[in-house]
Amino acid sequence: MQSSYSLVNFFNKQLKYLKNNSIGEYKQKSEMIIDAVLGIKKADLYTNSFSISKEQLKELEKSFLLLSKDTPVQHIIGKTDFYNDKFLTPPGVFIPRPETELIIDCVKKDFEQNSEKKLLDIGCGSGCIGITIASLYNNFDVTAIDISDKAIKTANNNATQLKISNIKILKQDIFEMRNKKFDIIVSNPPYVGINQVKELDKSVKNHDPLKALSDQEDGLKFYKYFINNISGLLAIDGFMYFEIPNSEITHQIIDMINNNTNIEGIFFKDLEGNKRVVKLYLK
Repeated sequence: MQSSYSLVNFFNKQLKYLKNNSIGEYKQKSEMIIDAVLGIKKADLYTNSFSISKEQLKELEKSFLLLSKDTPVQHIIGKTDFYNDKFLTPPGVFIPRPETELIIDCVKKDFEQNSEKKLLDIGCGSGCIGITIASLYNNFDVTAIDISDKAIKTANNNATQLKISNIKILKQDIFEMRNKKFDIIVSNPPYVGINQVKELDKSVKNHDPLKALSDQEDGLKFYKYFINNISGLLAIDGFMYFEIPNSEITHQIIDMINNNTNIEGIFFKDLEGNKRVVKLYLK
């Protein structure tokens, strides 16, 4: 019985199988699995010969089987790159998207690093937004909230792993939160209408938590609350930054902002030229 196996032979076999099964970005995802399981970087994978043990082969086979079923690679390897760090993202936790990094850039444009502000991250998930901002601003007092026990545990683990101490991560429903105001509020809220969930890619609808994807209504619930209650959430001269979708409800969100005479909204576009983040403040 073989005690070692050729990595390149195994890898090429998996690539062919994934391609034949129409798995999106299969090569990049496969490289990420090899890196996570074996610690072999992309450059070395294609320029060196490696032998793997029977135990390593079994672990790889398990991971590639999940990938062949369209399981998100971030859930398979249990981590996701976001801004300058890697965040734990086990199954059951919403996977951070690259476009959400724009929220961080918006905050960085508005505040000096020695600023002292109170910040609230609503629906924190893995904690990627709040933890990243807390790491960039040591003097910020950051609170991150979510209604998911799994999200809260994961966010706390990420804060510990990244050695971030100026953040509190709490189980809290924003719709029940009272008598607290913040200088800065950030959020990537659930914005998929419940009727649109079935139209999502199966790697999303079958693996990201439903409550992180949809507000269980029309996708507007959080935006209506933010806009209608901004004076009760923001401190004087405060700013709110939240992500908006590129979908059928986008124009409704923009109209709600433009039609509210008490607030001012500034929109920021993503790399594809779509309005992705809005900054709100009281006039």
